[in-house]
Amino acid sequence: MTPAIIVIVNIDDIKSPLPPRRVSVLSDPPSPPPPAPPVQAPTLVTKPKKFTQPFLIGGIILFVFIIIFVIVKFLIPAFGGKNTPSVTLNYWGLWENSSIMTGIISDFEAQNPGIKINYKMQDKTDYRSRLAGRLAKNPETDEVPDIFRIHSSWLPMFSSSLSPVPAATLSKIDFEKDFYEVYKKDLKVGGSYYAIPLMYDGLSLFYNKDLLQKGGVDLPKSWFDLQTAAAKLTVRDEQGRIQVAGVAMGTTDNVDQWSDIVALLISQNGADILVDTPENDTKLKDVLAYYTNFRNKYKTWDDTLVNSTELFIQGKLAFYFGPSWKVFKIEDENPNLSFDIITVPQLPTLENISDSSPNSTANLTNIHYATYWVEAVNSKSKHQKEAWKFLEFLASKDSLEKMYATAKQSGRSFGEIYPRISLGTGLAAESKLKPFISAANFAKSDYLADNTSDSGLNSELKKYFSDAINNPALDNSDPSAVLTDLKNGLNQIIQKYHLK
Repeated sequence: MTPAIIVIVNIDDIKSPLPPRRVSVLSDPPSPPPPAPPVQAPTLVTKPKKFTQPFLIGGIILFVFIIIFVIVKFLIPAFGGKNTPSVTLNYWGLWENSSIMTGIISDFEAQNPGIKINYKMQDKTDYRSRLAGRLAKNPETDEVPDIFRIHSSWLPMFSSSLSPVPAATLSKIDFEKDFYEVYKKDLKVGGSYYAIPLMYDGLSLFYNKDLLQKGGVDLPKSWFDLQTAAAKLTVRDEQGRIQVAGVAMGTTDNVDQWSDIVALLISQNGADILVDTPENDTKLKDVLAYYTNFRNKYKTWDDTLVNSTELFIQGKLAFYFGPSWKVFKIEDENPNLSFDIITVPQLPTLENISDSSPNSTANLTNIHYATYWVEAVNSKSKHQKEAWKFLEFLASKDSLEKMYATAKQSGRSFGEIYPRISLGTGLAAESKLKPFISAANFAKSDYLADNTSDSGLNSELKKYFSDAINNPALDNSDPSAVLTDLKNGLNQIIQKYHLK
């Protein structure tokens, strides 16, 4: 330890203006006082802006979003951008399932990205009434078809729902030059067309090759040939019951396509169900009498037999009238049946010939019968332009050929017969289609159409003609009463549907 130092100070020796005070002397010298902290100028403290950075990022994102929205909403459409479908067309089809239509629809959508096709195949049961009911609904709340298939004879029943075919569409598909004549008569009302056909079908005569060969019968060209051949081929048992029928004609309940056959005879005989003259009445009466003669006089058919289609499939009917699609049913149910098809018989005409006998075939009519379906556009659709564009595509040669090929690949013998004359020659090599194609440009249609299940115009007309054919009074020598009832019924139909 360091020894303490003691200092003695004489107070009197200190000259100070302050009063004297005693100072205590410690053993150790006192530590100097700590230096005062440096005096700093006051600093202005600013509260940090906690949200400055997030606000900046959000603003950038919002700006980018606005730019993208403007580009997608306004700039791309303005420069022809078609990446997003903007129109959906509802299409009600009939007969062709989705597997046949999917490929061709995909082709169209690929070429037209702004249009989507919603195709639905409808059931034929009550189709006409269901379609009419749906077209009456509000498209804003219900699925209403923009495009739909109807029978050609239904135009009067859908007149308020049909959009006229644009002239540009008719020109593009070459309608006037490359489509069969029957379309130009049936589908034109008041100077405008109201539907486009994608197919053709009609009535032809099916025959059992084995039965004709066994009976030594030639193929008939006229109705008189047919009635003679049918009578020869009809086979009865000991009780007189028909075992093999010559031709399915004469009744209505068990003869498929009976109304088409009658309509064909009416047309060939120069009559018209819409005409009211004594001459026309006589021609109608002659047709009814001739048709029932196959039951009453020639006895090649009767009402005890099973349905005509079924009897032909069983190999017990020599001659059978039917459209092309009946081939599928026959082949499916009896693939071993040997049958073929020819054009329908014709009536002799006495024009410009010297032989005036009723059996003369020196000159025959060339009138056939068409029954077919067409595609129409809803007149209330907001997308009629797009709908007709799609139908233009379907009616093109390439599309028709693709649909035909797809139908064959699905297992059918053939697809729907082309409505175009230029494509028909390619099918002529198929024996079962040749008679339909060769007759197509000489065919006429009628409101007395079979197999439409319309519960309307066709069904009501068939009911009046069926009553006339099945009326016992028609078997008498003077069936005037039958004709009077028929004409009254026809007049009601004409007024109800405004037929012309």
